[in-house]
Amino acid sequence: MKVFNARHFLRHISMPTLKQFTDGHVLGVRLNVDWSLSADSLPAAVGDAVQDLENLLTTPEFDATERPAVEHDLRLWVDDLRRAHLMSNGLALAEFRSSCQLDAEALAAFADRDEREIALWMLAMRDKAFRDVELHLAFQAKTNGKYWKKHRIQCGLDPCRDRVQLELFCHDVANLYKKAGAGDGVHVEFSERAGLDASDAASIQLTIYVEGPVTALAHFTQSHFTRITTRIALETALVYHPATGEVETIVKGGTKNHAAVLELFGKHVVRQPITPELIEKQRYRLNALRDGLMEPFEDWSMLGVEQVRLRRARLCPAGQTAISFNVEASPDKAQPDAIHLARGALKVEHLFEAEYNLEGATVIVHTTPIEDGGKPGHFSFDVYASGSSTIKNLSPRNQTIARKVLQALLVIDADEPPVPEPVEEAVAA
Repeated sequence: MKVFNARHFLRHISMPTLKQFTDGHVLGVRLNVDWSLSADSLPAAVGDAVQDLENLLTTPEFDATERPAVEHDLRLWVDDLRRAHLMSNGLALAEFRSSCQLDAEALAAFADRDEREIALWMLAMRDKAFRDVELHLAFQAKTNGKYWKKHRIQCGLDPCRDRVQLELFCHDVANLYKKAGAGDGVHVEFSERAGLDASDAASIQLTIYVEGPVTALAHFTQSHFTRITTRIALETALVYHPATGEVETIVKGGTKNHAAVLELFGKHVVRQPITPELIEKQRYRLNALRDGLMEPFEDWSMLGVEQVRLRRARLCPAGQTAISFNVEASPDKAQPDAIHLARGALKVEHLFEAEYNLEGATVIVHTTPIEDGGKPGHFSFDVYASGSSTIKNLSPRNQTIARKVLQALLVIDADEPPVPEPVEEAVAA
C-alpha cells in the first residue's frame, strides 16, 4: 500500500463524488469552497480550504472555545480520507459490489467511477455498507495470526440482533480481560455479509471493543510535544458461517479465552449450548519448492502467468528447528531466485533436501498483459509450512492464480481445498 497523502488522494477524485463527500462530511460546513470552479481545479481548492482552516486555528483572533471542535473535525476529515484510500483496491471493490448487488443507485454510481471514487462514494453515501466491508477485510487480515482459531459448531443457527443481548455478551467478554487491566467500557458492531459467489458462504460478524488498560502515549498537539494517558481498545471478533457451521474467532489470551468466548456466544447470541470442534489448519508442502521452481507441471499461460519465482525463503536445518535463516533474492525476474541463492551459499554434507526444510517463502508471480499493449505485472504472497498464507489479501483474480500455482508446484493437491488465509496484520478500529 502506497503512503497516504490527503492532497494526492483528492487529486484522483472528480465531481460529483468530491462534492457529495465534502457536503456530507462534518467538516464540510466549515470549508469555503467555490464549487463553480473548473472540475480540474476543485480537488486543489478543497485541499486549500482545509489548509486555510488549519492555519486559522493558530491565529490569535480565532475563538479558543471553538478550537477543540474544529480540531476534532479536521482529524475526522483526514481519517475518513485515509479509510477510503485503504479501501481503494480490487478486493474491497468486489465486496462493495456484492453488498450492493440489489442497490440500483449504487451500481449506477460504480459504472463511471474508479476504485478511489467508489470507495469515497461508499463512505459518503453508504456508510454502513462501507463499514461492514471494512470490518470484514480487517478480520481477514488477521486470520491465521496467533490470536485466530477456527471451529465447527451447529449449522443454521440464527444469531440475535438485539442490542441489549449483544451488550450483555460484550460485558461478559470484557470480564475475560479484567486480569489484564481492562475497564468496563464496551462497544459491539454487528455486520452481515453475502458471499461473492456460490463457493463463498454468507457470514455474520461480531466485532467487540473492550476498554483496555491505561496506556501512556507520547504525541504532538499543535506542534507541541506532550504525553497523554488513554485506554486503547482490546479487539475481539467472531465470524459465523450459518451454511457450514464454521466459526472463526480472534481472541487474545490463548485457547481458554477462545473457548470462553464461544461459550458466551452460545449463551447470549444464539441462545443455546454449542459444541465447538477445532478445525486444524492444513499444512503446505513447501519442501516441494526447494528445486527452485524449474518447470511448471501445467501450462500457466492459460492463466496469464509468465514466470514464478521465490522472492524470499526461510530455511531451518532438519532436526534443529530453533535455528533458521532467511534468504532474499532480487525482484528482477532475470536474477536467480531465493532457492538458487541458498544452494550456492549453504555448505552441505550430503543432500540439500535432506538437511534443510523450507518453513516459509514469498512467491512472486509475473503475469502477462491482460490486453494487447498493456504492461506485464506481478504480485506476491507469503506461504508458511504451518498452513498460513496471505493469499486472501490478493484480488479475487490473483487468488485463483495463486492457488493454481501452488497446485502446479505440488504444494497443495488439486482436489484438496487450500487454506489461503492471510497472516496477522493490524486490524482497523
